Amino acid sequence: MKFSSKDKKIRKREKKLSTLTRGGAKRGETNPACALLLQRVSAKINFDMQQLILFNVGLVLACMPQLHAADLSRLNVVIIVTDDHGFGDIGWNNPEVKSPHLDALARDGVRLDRYYANPICSVTRAALMTGIASAKTGVGNSTGLDLKYRILPQAFHDAGYQTWMCGKWHLGGPADSQRSGVEYYPHSRGFEQFYGHLGGAIDYFTHIRKDTGELDWQRNGRNVEEVGFSTDLLVEDAVRHIRERDSQRPFLLYLAFNAVHGPLQPPPSAPELSKRDRRAVLLANLAHMDAAVGRLMSCLDDEGLHNDTLVLFCGDNGGQLNQGANNGPLRGEKGATFEGGIRVPAAIRLPGVLPKGVTTQQFLCAMDVFPTLCAAAGIPTGVDEPLDGVDLWEALSQNEEQERPSFLMGNKDVACFAPPWKLIVPGRGETPLLFNIVDDPKEQRDEAAAHPEIVAALTKEIPEMKRGGGGGKNRRDPGSKGRQKQGEGKQRKNQREVLP
Repeated sequence: MKFSSKDKKIRKREKKLSTLTRGGAKRGETNPACALLLQRVSAKINFDMQQLILFNVGLVLACMPQLHAADLSRLNVVIIVTDDHGFGDIGWNNPEVKSPHLDALARDGVRLDRYYANPICSVTRAALMTGIASAKTGVGNSTGLDLKYRILPQAFHDAGYQTWMCGKWHLGGPADSQRSGVEYYPHSRGFEQFYGHLGGAIDYFTHIRKDTGELDWQRNGRNVEEVGFSTDLLVEDAVRHIRERDSQRPFLLYLAFNAVHGPLQPPPSAPELSKRDRRAVLLANLAHMDAAVGRLMSCLDDEGLHNDTLVLFCGDNGGQLNQGANNGPLRGEKGATFEGGIRVPAAIRLPGVLPKGVTTQQFLCAMDVFPTLCAAAGIPTGVDEPLDGVDLWEALSQNEEQERPSFLMGNKDVACFAPPWKLIVPGRGETPLLFNIVDDPKEQRDEAAAHPEIVAALTKEIPEMKRGGGGGKNRRDPGSKGRQKQGEGKQRKNQREVLP
């Protein structure tokens, strides 16, 4: 330990006094005249040393919050979202499905068995980005997301993160969106780099929109014509960002695959398959996408980022049965607020912080992603008003189930959750359905007649959950205020609505 000049003076004074106390006294005795002086000076020395120690301890304690913040600032975040991924189309729920890399992610972290999305693509993506119920934001597949909402990448960007998006946006920008223009593109809303497509569905090889026949493949607002299977191109760009990153800054990567959304095509790893065998083609695309996830995980390992990177994987809605999907034992499919339409595969991993190899029954939803990831990274959301989503980081990291407020999924048709109860309210004035989804996950027993008091209580909560736009800042939104008549809330959909 190094001493200051003040410390050295104190030590020198103590040594001199020790010499004086021995002077004029017999061997082994202390000069009485000097003993009192020594006692007084020693007290002074002890006081000075105590002050020095307290000062140093105080300095360390004062620095601790900064040190802690510096540790948190090194946390990288990766969000992997899959498209139309059924609850029964993951290896841990169905051995028919080969998903070794996603399975490994779940084994190394926490499997989120009660994770809920919205019934369709845009509605889930809006909830994930804003932390707000889509019944408030009013987002549908062709509306786009109002600019008044502060979204997840903006919070991370403002905290000094490198922010990259690779994949499907589907929250506005194209000419046929109610909110069109470059101001609605990802790279105008917090992402420093965007590579992928704006709309809901493209050809996997040509990247042409199936509904308009136009190219929908771009980098930061400029269309690019590239040869390659979209799943491969997206993960290659994600890997490139990681390898070429600024190592002095943490990063947020949002990798939103368009797999396994239709129109499905045999991937390069299984070119022999016929499009007519929809189940085989879907399984091949799942395996191909899982291999892409494996490449991303290997990149994190190679770059020494395994322990410094939080990885969240989740689907955007249930699988579509006529495209070959499997939602396991759950009732319903994409487009429905039954479990098969909104309960999706999900897992989260952060080595050394989150428990390993556990399955949680904690109820989570897409709205929880924004506040929970911000809490994990130790950064503010920066949103003025309370979010509908809940910070569940402590519950996940401590492997505990936390009580949470009721929450609302869906847009027109809605499902109100107050676990274990779930009230489905169709948007066409039909009779609500009540299920105890803990005891009856297949939703086979409607208990509305048996528990009218629960139906009444949850029905009363829904208007409040829908009220207002929450989380928004009062900025002018140049987009359209009106909304076209949408079919996304219906329990059953025609092909055009389900495959935008």
